[in-house]
Amino acid sequence: MTRHFAALLLAVASLTAFANAAVSAENRFAAVRANVPPPEVASARAAVWRSALVAKDFYNFSVRRPAGLATTARFLYDGKNLYVEFHCIQAGLPITAAQRVDHAGVGSDDHVSFDIDTSGNGSRTYTFRVNPLGVHDESSSENARYAPSWISIAHVSRAGNYDVLMVIPLATIRSQAAPEQQWRLNFERFVAARNAAYTWAYAPAMQSTTEVQFWAWVTQIHLNANATRPKPQVDAYVLGSAGSQRNIFQNGIGRFETTSPRQAGIDLTYPFTNTLAFVGTLNPDFSNVEEDQTTIQLQEFQKAYQEYRPFFAQGAQYIDTVPQIGVFGSNSIFYTPSIGIFNRGMKIEGTAGRSDIGLLNVVGPGLNDNAAGYTYSTPSGSLALSAESVIANHVGVHDMTTGFGFSRTNRASGEGTEVEIADETNTLTGSGHDFNIEEGIRNEHFTAVGLYRDTSPGYAPLDGYTATNDARGLGALLGYKGTGSPHSPIQSYSGSFGLDRYLAYDGSLREADINGFFNVQFKDLISLQGFAGPSELQVAPGTIDWFNRRSIQVGYREGTPNPADVSYSWGPFGGFYVQQWQSSYVRVFGAYGFSFEYDGIEERAARGLPIFNSQWLRRAVLSRSFGNNATIGIALRAINGTGGFAEPGTNLSLLYETRLKNQDLLYVEYGTSAAPQTLHRFIVKYVFHAGGSTGT
Repeated sequence: MTRHFAALLLAVASLTAFANAAVSAENRFAAVRANVPPPEVASARAAVWRSALVAKDFYNFSVRRPAGLATTARFLYDGKNLYVEFHCIQAGLPITAAQRVDHAGVGSDDHVSFDIDTSGNGSRTYTFRVNPLGVHDESSSENARYAPSWISIAHVSRAGNYDVLMVIPLATIRSQAAPEQQWRLNFERFVAARNAAYTWAYAPAMQSTTEVQFWAWVTQIHLNANATRPKPQVDAYVLGSAGSQRNIFQNGIGRFETTSPRQAGIDLTYPFTNTLAFVGTLNPDFSNVEEDQTTIQLQEFQKAYQEYRPFFAQGAQYIDTVPQIGVFGSNSIFYTPSIGIFNRGMKIEGTAGRSDIGLLNVVGPGLNDNAAGYTYSTPSGSLALSAESVIANHVGVHDMTTGFGFSRTNRASGEGTEVEIADETNTLTGSGHDFNIEEGIRNEHFTAVGLYRDTSPGYAPLDGYTATNDARGLGALLGYKGTGSPHSPIQSYSGSFGLDRYLAYDGSLREADINGFFNVQFKDLISLQGFAGPSELQVAPGTIDWFNRRSIQVGYREGTPNPADVSYSWGPFGGFYVQQWQSSYVRVFGAYGFSFEYDGIEERAARGLPIFNSQWLRRAVLSRSFGNNATIGIALRAINGTGGFAEPGTNLSLLYETRLKNQDLLYVEYGTSAAPQTLHRFIVKYVFHAGGSTGT
């Protein structure tokens, strides 16, 4: 470890500049239409590939310099499909390919990615990824359920290099109906043995390879008007349940409620233009997608849950449009986990020209809520104007919140501005407002951002998430990111300071933070990160609590299928002295996967005094895949101790799922991984699919 710290000091002392990659947003390339479809083999030897658009000179985004391993990508299209071929030189490095199930995620494997944005401004983006086994996944900015049928083939040569072929039907993407089109495009590659992300498109101001405004353009795409118009689709389920707790299901915020089991339901998507669609659900059931978000981690602010229900996750960015601004936490007008069990919902979502549009209505026990969002973005992605409104009608209360947003970015320098303003009217608590403005720069090396915040007392949209209200003042974020030299053991490093000071409307201190963070990634896949700094929060009138934890974390093989992490944090927290340990380990071997987590927390009245509360969490998951489309998983979690950080108990659950060739789905489940204790609920659920590809 001494060698790692010495290398870090050397890297900070010497900064190196590198040339840009071969392409950027200013580059335009003519697409090539294939006269005949390429053969379905992972090779570019066929004559049809000789005229293809060719991408070389990839950039290593992880270390901000030209890629060390050669990658060549080729692109063709015809009236039915997009064709992409990759040739990846990897001889001398082991190939990592653990995922064996399609649509489940290949991000920690060696893989290649094909990215397209058919809108030109980031509102309709699609990513298709394939690992060296030919297993694939995909994602869409429009739909968290995006899982269309497409072809991926891979071949690993005796020399240790690999080739990939993708055949992507045009009917699986949405694009305008113009006879000639231009899209943004990028090719990517991930090398797991070096934790290195390669990208064809690059600019110094890029913060992520997913930033569409920096991708190159591909032009002269000639298509039939309906080629990219997805077909209507219907998913109808039937469900049978048994067990003494068959009537207990999770709501949207982590709690479980007693409700009548739903035996059947339907989801519908009907595109009425190439880029706009009606989405409806009746009697929805989400038992098969419930997620274990249990933690004994202490929370300074209200815990934010991840939305897992497809109806809300699909097209969320079209409705929750206003920027969310903050140093250590931001507010959201529309936070769907706050909406519990509902009976029916309908949406209109998609794009029209440069505009993103979303309308939503959900009806359930004691609620009838509406939400709408709108965004206009320039083709360069440098300017966006947004509006959002949420009307929540719950038993005995009517709450309406309307917000507006403004975002601008200088692509060359990374300088930008964001503004958010929202106004709430509540029949019980009156009115409130939220105003945030941020100005600063984020580029290859530097982050320097200042912000002002003004959130009135009582501001708390009923369907929103509010980290802290009754707060106004200034904040800032300062940071630097660098990379090691080619001969240094350091891959990359970063450090940042976040600070803010907010006063309540009565002039008292509401919140004050000064936190420092650091992160070092070594080329041998060891990582080191941590934070420290004082934080103060007024938890009641006249009562200030300190949250002054320090933390150190060591990781190994992060970003690969077999990561291991251990961390320790300590310090005053909410009026007590807290020590916390966290560790996790993941191992994939063939068709099997195993993960284990062990966490503990101890609480004292003050440092050096006896422990009066402690809690411990153990979590283990064992999975087995069957072919490319089926998997079974067993999860066991046990929590014991006192303190109320999480509800104690032991939870055992099992889930089998398979996707059939016709895109029907079968789920067999005992219990649920999300419950605090074992839920004696056995479910068999079958989903009948008809129409277009899933999620299009």
